[in-house]
Amino acid sequence: MRTSICLALALGWVLPAAGQTVTVIDGDTLKYKGIVLHLWGVDAPELGQSCGDGWPAGQMAKLYLEGLVRGRTVTCDAKDTPQSKQSFAVCKVDGQDLGAAMASQGMAWAYPVQTQDYTVQDSNAMIAVLGVHAHDCIKAWEWRARNQRQQ
Repeated sequence: MRTSICLALALGWVLPAAGQTVTVIDGDTLKYKGIVLHLWGVDAPELGQSCGDGWPAGQMAKLYLEGLVRGRTVTCDAKDTPQSKQSFAVCKVDGQDLGAAMASQGMAWAYPVQTQDYTVQDSNAMIAVLGVHAHDCIKAWEWRARNQRQQ
């Protein structure tokens, strides 16, 4: 199943964003015809994640991504990640890379475990004090690790 998903993505699926087939799950995850795609190279706050000052980072990231795809055509190209059970893709709307857009506005962190592709956008958002950088936020992977230990 995973191989066929990756092959279909590699062939350049076009995902229409007109509400019925593309759903934003969270700030770095889309669902298309039952297939969950994670944006390559970024890690957005988890839906239930709030920052130290109470800013609802996860909800804000999801809303921002919804705004980027609403009423627009989304295209995704798979990234080969044999070590992961998740499907990752570089997704774009009208040529705009969604991962880059999320990182540049501070709605997601660059995820250096995967790639250095979005570190410039993340750094610029940090300098401009945008999104997660404007609040007392911990990175999503650290937040997940803390919450898993508490359960």
